[in-house]
This record gives sequence, C-alpha cells and structure tokens, in this order.
Amino acid sequence: MPIPIRTGRGTMTAQYTQPTPEKRKELLQIVGESDRLVKDLERKKLTTLSRTQTWKLEKQGVHPQRVQLSTNSIAWLLSDLLWFIYKQVLTNNTDKNSNS
Repeated sequence: MPIPIRTGRGTMTAQYTQPTPEKRKELLQIVGESDRLVKDLERKKLTTLSRTQTWKLEKQGVHPQRVQLSTNSIAWLLSDLLWFIYKQVLTNNTDKNSNS
C-alpha cells in the first residue's frame, strides 16, 4: 500500500495504472504530440516533481516507471506522464469537491 505523499499540489496515493491505447491517443492528440521518450529535464517541466520525489513515487508504484536506455540514460513515455498528470488533476479536483 502506498504511503500518502504530500506535494505542493496535493496528496498522491493511487497506484499508477497505464492508460488504454485509446486514452494514450486521446491525450497525445490534445497536446498535439506523438508518443515519444521524454528525458529527465522535460519530465521535470511536465510534472514539476524533483528527481527525488519522482524516484520515491516510482518505488511506491504511484508514478510511471522509467525506461533504462543505457547505463547513464533514462526516459519516460510522454503518454505515461500525460496520463499521470491527468489522473492527479482528477484526484485533486475530486478531493476539493468532496471537502466543500
């Protein structure tokens, strides 16, 4: 069971599940991109999470897993990161609405 992690944007506790192929296509279409690998600097810009926070969330199964490209190179699928962000926004909006 993941430990709730408090971030500046709310608490993340839900296990990460990969998007369906249809949802991947929809998210990528919304942002006008095709699926590709995203390196750490772009991942940080997209998620606003530090390397350490991302690593902790990955270990808990809350964040998409990185892809090891080589000994010193890692990346994430853009569609996985977009899905992660989308799910966090939904979760945080639901939390705010239930507290009203």
